[in-house]
Amino acid sequence: MTKPLLAALLALGLSVAALPAGFATAQQTERDDEVCQDQLGALNRVDPAELAGVTNPQRVWVTEYCVNHPILPSEGNAAGRRAAIADNAALVKALRQKGYNPADVYAIKMMGADTVTLYVHR
Repeated sequence: MTKPLLAALLALGLSVAALPAGFATAQQTERDDEVCQDQLGALNRVDPAELAGVTNPQRVWVTEYCVNHPILPSEGNAAGRRAAIADNAALVKALRQKGYNPADVYAIKMMGADTVTLYVHR
């Protein structure tokens, strides 16, 4: 590699590193807006009996939802199911492993008879 080519590559790398942090943050926020506006598609109603069928914490996926945006807990489909979540040891264990509790659950998506995704938000 020639010295001028190496110098040009180094200059290009340094110019990219010097981009303002606000620019990168704005792009991430735009992506977050698109996801948050999606509202997880159509959220199906989840019965407490379905939640009771989840007995293995390894079958529980805890996913943060719209971390940088304020949302109301009543907007998701978990508002009336937090007591059933709190009564299920597997769900509570999976939430605690990620630093959450049943009150942080925003939405629930059943992925099978014994597998669930809990979308959390603080």
